[in-house]
Amino acid sequence: MSMLEKWKTAACDHLKREWIRGVVTGLSEVDEETARRILKNCGEACAKSWVNSYGYDPASYDLDSWIKLLNELDPGVREVKRRGDSVLYELRHGRCVCPLVSENIVELTPKLCSACSTNFFEYIFKKVAKRPVRVQVMESLATGADKCAFRIVLQ
Repeated sequence: MSMLEKWKTAACDHLKREWIRGVVTGLSEVDEETARRILKNCGEACAKSWVNSYGYDPASYDLDSWIKLLNELDPGVREVKRRGDSVLYELRHGRCVCPLVSENIVELTPKLCSACSTNFFEYIFKKVAKRPVRVQVMESLATGADKCAFRIVLQ
């Protein structure tokens, strides 16, 4: 690779990072629902990548078998409990697991969690439950908590 090609690649990588930072920073200027709509495809893309990396098809599970699988993945780190039409999903990694945050592309903010992570879980649990769901952030590292907790409500 020539020096010019290396420079173009580095410049493009820098542009991508700055562009993503700009989008996420702009979320602070809109309300929660608008932020969720903006990051809907992003959260879904992340969810698809996550399930593909494990080789799972959420649609081939029912809710109880999916919860059992999730609890077996990272015992002590992930805890998922069902209570009727509600699922409480807790992560205790001690650090943010979002690759954009862990790779210092964007800062961890409550709006990022409420806009992107909710879409991540909504995509997966809608496939598993085979009906619409609504996801709410209960607490997160972005708000100073020691874990991330989400409530998934089946509709």
